[in-house]
Amino acid sequence: MEKRKNRPIWVLFVILLVIFLIGLLCEVALKAINVALTMRVRDPRIMVNQILRGFGDEAIPLWAVPALLLNWISIMPRTVAPYAVRWLPYLVLFLLPVFCALFRKRAIPLIICAVVNGLVAIGIVLVRLFARQPLLHVATAIPFAVETLVLVLACIALGTKSKGFSIVLGVFCVLFALLSPVISAGLSGLRAGAVPPGYPVIRIFLMQARWLPLSAQASPWPIFKTFALLMYALILFVAPSRFPKRAKA
Repeated sequence: MEKRKNRPIWVLFVILLVIFLIGLLCEVALKAINVALTMRVRDPRIMVNQILRGFGDEAIPLWAVPALLLNWISIMPRTVAPYAVRWLPYLVLFLLPVFCALFRKRAIPLIICAVVNGLVAIGIVLVRLFARQPLLHVATAIPFAVETLVLVLACIALGTKSKGFSIVLGVFCVLFALLSPVISAGLSGLRAGAVPPGYPVIRIFLMQARWLPLSAQASPWPIFKTFALLMYALILFVAPSRFPKRAKA
């Protein structure tokens, strides 16, 4: 019985992989739609270049410390390739939950996701504290910090094999996933230099959120987070079926 509980869950793996591929397709589609609507270009090479630039812009929070605080790398590279390369850690981060179905200790991939998201949130705050950089608003760190907290709690729930805790967190992840596209769109309009002193940040957030297809394409909160949160929810819903039953008193 214990041996069966430690086996990979192949059905879950396939479902998570499908969600990953759909999320990746949405990332590309949103950026392609934005390029087509705003630039009105028909040259495929120019379109691909602009799509890749969108991916690079989206990854700015991930590289906040080396790019915006320490000036180790250029924010606007001359060639397109660095834009694509900078998004690769996000690609790995998005893919990691898929492998939870194959690990005996399913929390391991989620621990890595939690650490990276935590570093992104800390990096954004450090940039706002120590660099006069208008590209990021401190509010950008909030969803990354919340995701970090959720993942840490998920790891605790999986590690302690708490069925009720796992299900509650799974429900929260579903709700967070439903809000995620709005968060992506709203945050795209928040730039520290674009928010006048005393102006309500929530108002700018809501104004941008109305234009979701255009706003979300290069947001600091990537649209793939919607699908990542759904993956977290599935993992948390399925994992309790493999938890050992507690003996009745």
